[in-house]
This record gives sequence, structure tokens and C-alpha cells, in this order.
Amino acid sequence: MNVSEFLSMTAAVVPERTALVCGDETRTFAELEARAASLAGALEGLGIRPGQSVATVALNSIRQVELFYACARLGAGFVPLGYRSRAEELAQLFADSAPALVFADQRYLPVVGEALASVRSDVRIMCFDSDYESLLAQPSGVPMAADDDDGAAMLLYTSGTTGRPKGVTLTHLGLTLYVANTTEPANPETQETLLLSVPLSHVAGATTLVSAVWGGRTLVILPQFSADAWLDAVERQRVTHSFIVPTMLKRIMDEPSFASRDLGSLRLLAYGAAPMPHEVISRAVEAFRCGLMNAYGQTESTSTLTYLGPEDHAIPDGPPDERERRLRRLRSVGRPMEDVEVAAVGPDRRPLPSGQEGEVVARGPRLAQTAPDGWLHTGDLGYLDEDGYLYLTGRLRDLIIRGGENISPGEIETVLEQHPAVAEAAVIGVPDADWGEEVAAIIVPAAGDTPDMEDLTAFVKARLASHKSPKRYYFVSELPRNELGKLLKAELRRRYAEPPAD
Repeated sequence: MNVSEFLSMTAAVVPERTALVCGDETRTFAELEARAASLAGALEGLGIRPGQSVATVALNSIRQVELFYACARLGAGFVPLGYRSRAEELAQLFADSAPALVFADQRYLPVVGEALASVRSDVRIMCFDSDYESLLAQPSGVPMAADDDDGAAMLLYTSGTTGRPKGVTLTHLGLTLYVANTTEPANPETQETLLLSVPLSHVAGATTLVSAVWGGRTLVILPQFSADAWLDAVERQRVTHSFIVPTMLKRIMDEPSFASRDLGSLRLLAYGAAPMPHEVISRAVEAFRCGLMNAYGQTESTSTLTYLGPEDHAIPDGPPDERERRLRRLRSVGRPMEDVEVAAVGPDRRPLPSGQEGEVVARGPRLAQTAPDGWLHTGDLGYLDEDGYLYLTGRLRDLIIRGGENISPGEIETVLEQHPAVAEAAVIGVPDADWGEEVAAIIVPAAGDTPDMEDLTAFVKARLASHKSPKRYYFVSELPRNELGKLLKAELRRRYAEPPAD
């Protein structure tokens, strides 16, 4: 099923309902469908054919949403690229995605031109600010592209925190299965409002374009995130649902006006895309009166694999052991979605018993780029408890090998962040002449004085095997992260690979 059919169906059910809001600009579902159809015809007039791709370098906007549905209708792939990318980075992405046309905001035209000049000289560049509306001046249209379940609806690039970004194709089938399993179709009696605050170049933003339209939900678009803008949008547009990343959640709660804001319309606040510090989610449980949900997934899995639902975020008063079990569960990423199977596997690729750490793998009909064994190998390390909750402990490629012993940075980070003097912790392996690698911890202090290193080491040794305790400590004001809050371990290794001078 072509995802542009979602728009046609919803426009037939709730044509006059507001589909999109961005600042003072709005579109009804009927207007969105008409403009997407007309734009598809204009793209065809520019020579865009099914199977080709159209890239964008721009902030979130209504025009980007219209362009996505126009591309889908035409059978072309939509390629939203990060607007913070440098020319060299964009050149690599253009070379890989081979777009037939690039749309960009005015401010990004110079970097787009520089990037394309180094790899492609035959690609047309159009400006959202000056060229876009002229394409719709003479209304036209094209028939809906033939159904192609395996056809590319989107091409997204992974964040590249440890290496060169990798392109992942989201098919019409994958998106259809994801939406059908997570969202009810449009209903004239049901009105919900979603807030989009992550870039469309991220899978959480991209899938929102499809689920919002399928569900007949009004999509409120933030061009880019700020805590104040997010709070304003929730208040003014009476937002019911939103997805944010952990750094966004912390900034929202740290906003001076947070306590005075009217957030009563919120029903569900989902978070994910990066590990959530326990102290942040514990604070959020107390601060928000809506349901909270942790969503874990990857671009390759067409978004969510597991989720920790609102009922798991409700910490009851009762027996201390039950309360402790529920608090501990907040460190997990929940249980698998109904349409996927998740396991932790050992080096022989066989599933491990509960409690044993291995690589997290998943399988299901919407997952892209699975290995020959039928599983998507996530590269994450973790384990499933006896109730089927998944706990992530690190990245497979981040393993520290000390004297032949494999050490997962994630479990050490979890322990360090339980120390009252630690706000955030990142653990990496650094070269060591005696052991091959040693454990180094980069610490953001919680407040006040720098934590005592001997105290930190004793704290870790009391909870983990002694060889897992850090041998080096570095104290910083903040950890390097990308725009979605993912920790840049490669940057930490670059900074701290050499031992400190005597």
C-alpha cells in the first residue's frame, strides 16, 4: 500500500479538520491532499520519475510534509537530510542517495551548492522560500503510483556517532505495518494533536508524518526545538501527544517557566532515541501528570521495537520490594511490540536465557536490512529479565577488552549515575600497555564539588567486579552529544585516548 493513500482516506473522512500547524500557517486534510497531488504533478513536469529520489536540507515545515506526500504519490523517494550538516558531510550523502532534485531553505543554499558541486553537476536545486509556491501556480496532478510494498518511501541516514552515516530505506510496507500496529485510523469523533519537535531526518520524526495522517491527528510542527517553543506549542495548540529525546525532556523541566505552564492537555509523552538518565525520568514521573512511554528502536526497524508504557511509569506506594522492582524497571526500555520478536544472542547467535547479556536482535515483517539468519542485529548489548523487559547495557562495538575480559561500558555508567555526586557518566576504553585497554570514566558532576575519585571507585567495586571499576577519571561540564542527544563516544575516544601526563 502506498502511504499517500493514507492521506486520501483521511481527507475523505475528516476533510475540514486541521491537518498541519506551523506558526501561523495551517492546512486542512483536504488542502494537504490537493496540494500534494498538485505538487506531484509539478515534480513529474520537472522530470522526476518513480524510483528516483528528492532530497531536502531544511527545517521542519509544512512544505516538507507536502513534499513527502507528493513524492509518495509519484512513487519517488523522500530523503530528508540534516540541516546542520557541513558541505563535506552533505557531499557524501548526495553521492550515496543520488537525488534527482534537492529542495533547501534559503539559508542552506550555499552549503548545498558547495556539496553538490563536488559530486554532482546535473542536480537541480530549488529553494523552499522562493521556488516552491510557483510549482503550485498551475494546478496539475498525477494518478497514484502503483502499489509497490518494497518501494522506497523514505531514505534516512543514521546519526553516524561512531562512523560514516548509513542510508536506510523505509519502504511503503514497513511504514504501513508500523502505523497499522500503533495508531487507530481517522475517526470523526476523535480529535488528537501531535507535536513534532524532532527533525524529519530522524526516524521518530519521519514516522510521525505517516502516523499523524493515518490517525487523522492534527500535527503541530516546530521548525526546530527549544524548551520555550515546545511549552508554548503545548499550551496554545492543546497538544495531546509528543515525542522528545532525553536532553529535550531535561531542558523542558529546567525551563524557568515550566512549573507555571498549563500542560493539562497532554495525554502521552513518549521519549527515546538515546539513553534516559534515571534521575531525569524519575523527576519526570513526578513532574508530569500525563502518561509517559519509553520507545526503543532503530531506523532499520522502522521505529519502535520495545516500549515501556504508562503503567510501568506509575510507581505505587506499597511494599518496599515491589516499589524497588518498579523503580528498577524504569531503567529498562520495556517489552517488545506485538509485531516483533526480540532476543539477546551470544557469539554463536543463539538466544540467551533471561538475565544473560548479549547482542540485542529483532525480527518481524517491517524490519529492514536483516542478516542472513533473519534477525536484525542492532549492535546494542542488553538482556531480557524474567518478565520480558529489555535492559540495554551498551554497544557491541563499544566493548572494552581488558586483559581478555569483555567489559560493557553501559553497566558501569548505570552504576556511576546512581552515585549522588554524578549527574552523567560516560565510560570508554583507553589504551593501556599492561592490560590492552583500561576503563576510563568521563563524569559530569551533579552539583557542587568534584566527586572524590577513590569514593567513586569504591562505589563501583561495591556493585560490580573489581576489574570493571574505572582506573581513570575525567570531569567535564557536559558530554558531547549530537542534535538528538546521542552520546558521541567516538569524540570521547579522540579526546581521552592518551593517558594523562604525569
